[in-house]
Amino acid sequence: MNKLCCWLLTFTLGLVVQTFNNVSWASNTQEYFEKIFPAPEKPGPGQLVMAAEWRIWIPSDVQTLRGVVVHQHGCGSGSCDGGRTAVYDLHWQELARKHDCALMAVSYRQDDFACEMWCDPRNGSAQSFLDALAYFADYTGHEELTRVPWALWGHSGGGHWVGSMCQLYPKRIVGAWLRSGCPDTVGLTFNELPMNDDVINVPMMLNLGAHEHEFGIVWNSCWPYFRTMRQNKAKIGLIVDPKTSHETGNSRYPAIRFLDECLTARLPAEAGASELRPTPDGYVLPVGEISDAEISAENIVVDPGKPDGNYTAAERREFLKDGLWFLNKGYVDVWRKYSIDCTFEDSTPPPEPTDVFVDSSGLISWKCRADLESGLKTFVVYCNGEIAQELQGAPVCNARPAFQGIMYSDTPDYSMPKMEYSVEGYDSSRQYSVAAVNCCDLTSKPVVAEKR
Repeated sequence: MNKLCCWLLTFTLGLVVQTFNNVSWASNTQEYFEKIFPAPEKPGPGQLVMAAEWRIWIPSDVQTLRGVVVHQHGCGSGSCDGGRTAVYDLHWQELARKHDCALMAVSYRQDDFACEMWCDPRNGSAQSFLDALAYFADYTGHEELTRVPWALWGHSGGGHWVGSMCQLYPKRIVGAWLRSGCPDTVGLTFNELPMNDDVINVPMMLNLGAHEHEFGIVWNSCWPYFRTMRQNKAKIGLIVDPKTSHETGNSRYPAIRFLDECLTARLPAEAGASELRPTPDGYVLPVGEISDAEISAENIVVDPGKPDGNYTAAERREFLKDGLWFLNKGYVDVWRKYSIDCTFEDSTPPPEPTDVFVDSSGLISWKCRADLESGLKTFVVYCNGEIAQELQGAPVCNARPAFQGIMYSDTPDYSMPKMEYSVEGYDSSRQYSVAAVNCCDLTSKPVVAEKR
């Protein structure tokens, strides 16, 4: 899908229910909560000037939460609209579910306001986040929401926000993924955010698109930011996506694995507790063991007439001379595969569908969770053991096909997919079953539909 289509999909995201390929999509509000903070009539100093729509997903079977996974959109009205869908994402839900965490996201109504009015947390968005946590803690009865740690993911302006939150609240953050954005420790654009002694212990990964040099401010700020962090012994790595520009592409796959490792290593053992376990020493990959291809130096044609974002291979190696930090040596394999061609591996099939039923009209319905390693691509419907239909989900944006679709800012279609298929020419004497397929094309065992 070309770049223009990706932008159009993002900017036209609406509150509509879509039906295609016999799959209907509709909202399911169970386990979901929402709070809209309106824009103040006369904002005071440090107060958010725009409205903020906060949403949270809390697994219904969790008695006491251990943390909150936060998915933060980027700048612009399209990305802000995309933020409305993040908590409905089955793949990100699975990361949160594994660690007894909530999944939380916001949609800032940026309109004509400058991006820094929210992506710099000091302009009121940090307080809005804390206010939302307090509201959901009171409303849901999960009072621990006000103190449990956070795992942060952010894109573009959201990467700026996430990195800044790491510097403002380092003792509350399990780990952070910064896609195409970073805070201004080097003072390039907004008010510089000074380094501190605690942020260097927050596990972080900076993720850039190889063709993102077109976005000069991103390219020119993120490489020096990484260098500054590593000079201060920060626990941060850098991974270049060879196929994308500013869109998120397939980055969720290494991101979810990274945050999974962070949550495993650092969440308090006791549910509801706040004090993080220390960050492991980790593993540093020396710059001498990094090929030009792994930092996309071979893929970029440097144009002397366009100074924004033009770093030669030698200059990139200078930025990386203190090496790449990883939580463990095993993650280097994930980094290498993704850096070369955006591939990733999964050796296990996805979870099997549950609650599979077929009614007298031939409507088959089911439930299914996503595969933590590789998400959820599609479903296969069988009739008497033979494939009757392979279902398709929403379109994707420069990424592997996925049942919910992956838009420009790593969010799905607004609606939650309703897992149903209507059999044409239904015959009650036949046996129907459903299997799940993950994004590495591994298929679960088919589950036979019970009649009702």
